[in-house]
Amino acid sequence: MTTTDVARPEIRRPAQKRSRARFEAILDGAERLLDTLSPSAISIHAIAAEVGISPPSIYHFFPEPQLVFSALAERYLKHFEEGVLTEVPDDVESWQDFQTLQYRAGRNWFNAHPAARQVLLGGPAWSSDIRMQDLDSNFVMAGHSIAVMTQKFIMPEIPDLHDRLVEVIVINDAIWSLSIHRHGLITDAMEEQARRARIAYSRTFLPEYLPLRADPEYLPLRADKAAS
Repeated sequence: MTTTDVARPEIRRPAQKRSRARFEAILDGAERLLDTLSPSAISIHAIAAEVGISPPSIYHFFPEPQLVFSALAERYLKHFEEGVLTEVPDDVESWQDFQTLQYRAGRNWFNAHPAARQVLLGGPAWSSDIRMQDLDSNFVMAGHSIAVMTQKFIMPEIPDLHDRLVEVIVINDAIWSLSIHRHGLITDAMEEQARRARIAYSRTFLPEYLPLRADPEYLPLRADKAAS
């Protein structure tokens, strides 16, 4: 048997209500630990002590510690997709301002959530699984951006717009990650660098001016439709 034939451990997702509550309590405990500790300093036994349950109870759901971080990544990305960067600002006049407000909301959320910074942008907690989750979420978020922009602006036909907006997110995240590595937060100065990079790259595929949509009753495309 080769190393590629060995089955990789996976999260055991609970079906019963009581088990789901314990599953979420484990994630809550790991999140509290991440507020003050690096992922490399967190073991299954440390999580068990934080939650007040036995280590085997955690191993039942998470055969290795990295899977706890993977499950936390799912939680954070779902929150980000559903609650951050999805609203249409009322007071913007340009796509540049719209983009800046979107990412400012994301930056504020990350700066308020130390555990999320470590899991999604901090680097050491990353595994290939978390990286793939993050890239998949970038695709979803780019679709949301297209839907919201379509509600706010009269959009021309732009080839591969979805892919280009995913690339904007990846560029932004690289600068945010560097800021977290250097300073522990996304600083004002590094956010300004990220803003410049986002707008400079966006100008390679977006026109400098997008006319505002006059019809307030216009409904945006759903994100999945915008991706097609």
